[in-house]
Amino acid sequence: MLTHSPIQLVLIALGSCLLLYYIFLSPSNQGCTDDDFGGSKRKGLAYYDMDHPIENTTVNTRMDHVLILTPFKEAAQHIERYFDNVNKLTYPHDHISLGFLVSDSTDGTIEKLQQRAQQAMQTSPWERFHRINIFQKDFAYELASNEDRHAFSVQVKRRQIMAKSRNTLLSAALTQEIDWVLWLDGDVVEYPPSLLEELMGLDKDIVVPNCYWHSYNEEGGYDRNNWQETDQSWEFQRTLKSTDVLVEGYNELITHRKLLLDMRFENDETDLFYTVPLDAVGGTCTLVKAKVHRDGAIFPSFPFQHQVETEGMAKMAKALGYEIFGLPNYLVYHYI
Repeated sequence: MLTHSPIQLVLIALGSCLLLYYIFLSPSNQGCTDDDFGGSKRKGLAYYDMDHPIENTTVNTRMDHVLILTPFKEAAQHIERYFDNVNKLTYPHDHISLGFLVSDSTDGTIEKLQQRAQQAMQTSPWERFHRINIFQKDFAYELASNEDRHAFSVQVKRRQIMAKSRNTLLSAALTQEIDWVLWLDGDVVEYPPSLLEELMGLDKDIVVPNCYWHSYNEEGGYDRNNWQETDQSWEFQRTLKSTDVLVEGYNELITHRKLLLDMRFENDETDLFYTVPLDAVGGTCTLVKAKVHRDGAIFPSFPFQHQVETEGMAKMAKALGYEIFGLPNYLVYHYI
């Protein structure tokens, strides 16, 4: 008679259990279920219908997801106020993601940003953002001083680097659940807490508030990259070479365009949500439907219809058939 020791019996029992597990319970041997497709949780497999975002099957509605994107460069001094402001946004934070790209910084920007982002994700659930991504990439571009960044002579090169920075950030952070992208400069210091729902409620492909600066007793226009073409500006462009790049707001180059800054309260129009069509936008505070970027409106670092960066992106969006609007009377404020 064949006999087994107690140790052999234990080993046989363990082997039998493992065999049963791999046959009946192992994930690799389970058949596909309806849940494996259409919003799949199955590792390595996902399906997304980008024409019809997944809806909540209980109430048949879906809340839009917003991605706020901000490039940072030598910006440690602005990070605290930046997070103070985004934390005040009244749009549900679990439907807001934040994305940052830090480049060419030696002032502690990346360390400060990482610290503040960790704090933001350790708050109560209703205050916590859906996701915060921080990316770092240097472009080996430096100015002699921060004050020189608005000089006319450096604008084209500076804007080309900014275009690369924005494209890098966009390609890294734009995930499939995003419906809107808000481009928000790190040194925009004041805007309404209801900014997101108010701009999204206009349902424009691209929409931009009027960006001003203010002190305790005065204010003025800041973002001159929000503008309309005019008959004179089109006529002027016919004299240019295809490689010529235009920038706004400089006495050295008169483009004959009409700025959003000059449309505030025009013709006694005081409605906060009064909109005007635009041909280009800046990037201080600009809301873009994610599908506009997905369809190919990026930030050209090369001349596109005589523009680069944000204005070039707007020209691309219009070439793709999208519309752009500005809000002359709706203000956000930039650091000055």
